Amino acid sequence: MAGLFLPAFRGRRGAVIAVLAFALAPSLHAEPLIVAFDRFHAAQPTAEGGRLLYNELGCANCHGGDTGIPTRRGPVLTDVTARVQPDWLKKFLANPAAARAGTTMPHVLPANDPQAVEAVAHYLGSLRKAPISKKQIRVVNFERGRELFHTIGCVACHEPDAEFQPPEGKPAATDFTHRSVAHAKLDEKYALTSLADFLRDPLKVRPDARMPRFTLAEEDVADLAAYLLNFKESYGVNAPGLKAFKVDPALAARGRALVTAARCAACHDLPKDVAAKTMPLKGGSGGCLENSSVPGLPRYELSAPQQDALKLFLAQRNQPATPAQVATLTLEALNCMACHDRNGRGGPDLVRKAYFQGDHNLGDTGRYPPPLTDVGRKLRPAWLPKVLTGEARVRPYLKTQMPLYGAATTNLPALLAKVDVKERKPLPPGDVEAGRKLLGAAGGLSCITCHRWGARPSLGIQGFDLSNLYQRIQPTWLQEYLINPAGYRAGTLMPSFWPEGKAANMEILGGDTARQIAAIYEFAKSGKGEPEGYPATASGQFELVPKEHPIVQRTFMEGVGTHTILVGFPEGVHLAYDGEHARPVLAWRGKFFDAYSTWFSRFAPFEKPLGESVVKWPAASPGDPPVRFEGYRLDAKRVPTFLFTVEGVRVEERFEPAENGLRRSLKWDAAKLKDLSIAHPDGVTVAEDSGSAPGKRSFTYVWK
Repeated sequence: MAGLFLPAFRGRRGAVIAVLAFALAPSLHAEPLIVAFDRFHAAQPTAEGGRLLYNELGCANCHGGDTGIPTRRGPVLTDVTARVQPDWLKKFLANPAAARAGTTMPHVLPANDPQAVEAVAHYLGSLRKAPISKKQIRVVNFERGRELFHTIGCVACHEPDAEFQPPEGKPAATDFTHRSVAHAKLDEKYALTSLADFLRDPLKVRPDARMPRFTLAEEDVADLAAYLLNFKESYGVNAPGLKAFKVDPALAARGRALVTAARCAACHDLPKDVAAKTMPLKGGSGGCLENSSVPGLPRYELSAPQQDALKLFLAQRNQPATPAQVATLTLEALNCMACHDRNGRGGPDLVRKAYFQGDHNLGDTGRYPPPLTDVGRKLRPAWLPKVLTGEARVRPYLKTQMPLYGAATTNLPALLAKVDVKERKPLPPGDVEAGRKLLGAAGGLSCITCHRWGARPSLGIQGFDLSNLYQRIQPTWLQEYLINPAGYRAGTLMPSFWPEGKAANMEILGGDTARQIAAIYEFAKSGKGEPEGYPATASGQFELVPKEHPIVQRTFMEGVGTHTILVGFPEGVHLAYDGEHARPVLAWRGKFFDAYSTWFSRFAPFEKPLGESVVKWPAASPGDPPVRFEGYRLDAKRVPTFLFTVEGVRVEERFEPAENGLRRSLKWDAAKLKDLSIAHPDGVTVAEDSGSAPGKRSFTYVWK
């Protein structure tokens, strides 16, 4: 059932944005929601998906068995009546799924005993040690709370509000979204102060970290609580508080007996006198899997895919999971895949992408959290735990926070390191001074144009700090990434200066790729100074003038975009190439480019060509096949050849000066791709060279 439809996307007040349902059952989503199962395993039930369910539904708590996944526990029930409204607590105990759709809490109380709910509520009330908080929240800001909810990462798991307008515009009605973790009716469950207390540190109440902790200031907590409770008055002191709950000792005693019989202590931390022993699994039909009301057993409403997956797992439950399976299931159980992708799987879906915000100057990498592909061999063993505990943050431009998971991620760094390990040839010894040169903007690769270096802001867009490169990154992973950045993260602004392993800069260390990358790593490790090329002044014109060889410069250019690659030739003809869509956009004659704003402006503007006689290529047609840019390489004369693929076939595109014009050459494997759709700029005469042949086309553009 769960794998047969695209779920409804609703705002916080239930306004439907998109529904594409093909469900065959009259009641949709009655089953407990495990987001990762619903997203990754429901369409084709497997034992691996069953292992996830066995852990996340609490089966392992009752029946034992090590799934390898961090234990899923229920919330701490001590002081629950000082945290939630008594009436809501009773409503939840009576029918958990009705009180909160998708809850993993089954029905556990006798169905034919109307006083059982009251008795258990009184027992839980008898455990309370803390008084109801009398502290007040004086001022709240509903709209600010709504903004926080939609930007810090809450909507990665929970439903966005249909009334909220993200900067990118509202998602389209046809955009796919996976199911959201539903809220209870929060205004029935919490008071403003008690919800704020919970949001301040959810791990105190839910130490299993399925609801992680965000780093929030006091005003953030208050404003989020006000938004979630739909409390629009500015003075929080006007919000209703928790109702008092007086415990009846006789009812509490009966409730204790009911809690013991229902084995609540299997999932919740409760006093020892209601402890629950592990129950061995029994074969045959019946039991929790069948959605039947059997006295003394928890009652779930499992979907058919959930039942099938659990049965597949139980049939082979004595087979231990591999480390790779445990790593994947741990990331799924903690819902890391809502924000990150790993090996092309997961990440924010089409609807949720609109709510991930950051520095748009950095493209997609400035909005979306990084991939987790090979993260165990990407990050150094001492760094990854710091990321998980909040000690290390290197992407301050992301509005979406990396939350904290507490003890649930204790074993994850070692597990990922084990799973992701690959034997690679180590880098050679590094040359510190060559690394300083390569990172700089004075004859190097101009890394400081886009990246900070310690306290030094970058010369252009503000990418993350490179000075801690050695502390963060493992050297062999760095080598693979620098050779092919787009292979790790599609859409990155980071170009390859070593496409196909060949150095673009042949003047440093003889163009030896491994030695150049080792030099960069060694310089970062040394901590000696900063890269070359930082300006001594913050004003003046910085016109780039190609003299002995072409100049290649990254920038933002009007009409081209944030992935602009400029090529200036000594002959006085120049090109602006779109590195995102792998196509030429502008060409001009005369002066080349003023790099002042690109190098020294914190938020670089979109530039214009410095010269004259600008000609432009027409925009790409919607029907053109998709193109993937793969960087460029420089020849001995430092002329770039741009590399991209069309329908999986590599194409090489080169531009060089011609008399009063520009020569363009393309070549590809004609046996794999019959022909290319090639557009030409307006304002020039176009002559196709006589040497053109299948898989090889050359044109000369001459200004009119």
